[in-house]
Amino acid sequence: MPFDQIVIRSLSGYLFFAPGLAVYCLVLARMGKRQPRLHTLTLFVFGYYLIGVFTVTGIKAFEAFAPRLALVPFVDMVRGPVDTALNVVLFVPLGVFVPLLYGRFRRIGRTAAAGALLSLTVEVVQLFGMGATDINDLLTNTAGTLLGYGLFALLARCSGRTGLRAFRAAGADAAELLLLTGYALLVMVTVQPVFIRTLFGLG
Repeated sequence: MPFDQIVIRSLSGYLFFAPGLAVYCLVLARMGKRQPRLHTLTLFVFGYYLIGVFTVTGIKAFEAFAPRLALVPFVDMVRGPVDTALNVVLFVPLGVFVPLLYGRFRRIGRTAAAGALLSLTVEVVQLFGMGATDINDLLTNTAGTLLGYGLFALLARCSGRTGLRAFRAAGADAAELLLLTGYALLVMVTVQPVFIRTLFGLG
């Protein structure tokens, strides 16, 4: 996908995502569950990242169920090393954001599971006319998440627990992560495709 289309699609998706996130934060505040300010600000950055992941992986409005499966591991990694590297890099930020925002995910296994589940979600959605579902994407995305966790671990060592506490969610970690991911996906398969088709003529 050309870079200009990535920018248009991701920004248009975020245009619908950000107000919903703002409402969510206001509702939490009204319920007396105030999040640390750095956590809230980082959530908005993380939200754009999620929209970006769904944009780059070709997530759009659902079409007919038309699976294109690549289930033999490692073969395409050799044939397409650039795509393999990009798949790894794409999920590195996830490995940083998730443990940074959510204390329950400050274990490498839980963060890796979060990366694998997000990647699996993308691969399942792609069964509906959005590209090939590839086992190698799942492997490389999870590897990228692990690399990101390594960066987080270095950050944690430098800043200490006190510095990281300012980013940590006050409420239910896993529930918020699932809510944000699900909402970003919902935006990208519903209102965002209609918006860019109407405004830019992009399918």
